[in-house]
Amino acid sequence: MIPSFKRFSEISRPISSLDPQEEIPMVEGIAEILRGVRDLGNRRELAEKQVKDFRRDGIQFDYEEFFRLCDL
Repeated sequence: MIPSFKRFSEISRPISSLDPQEEIPMVEGIAEILRGVRDLGNRRELAEKQVKDFRRDGIQFDYEEFFRLCDL
């Protein structure tokens, strides 16, 4: 089930607001790894899969910012 945009915007927050000891380094590290994928289609596919994993694990932040960190 996809949450409504209003609900999504209420729970989304900048990556900088995440727990700095755990989630920020993890998210930034994953984005750095994904930036190394040269094929943009593959990079986008991997980033979208990662966002699904973040959601499943309850890691909530501004996912658009994650895509920007991945150079997408």
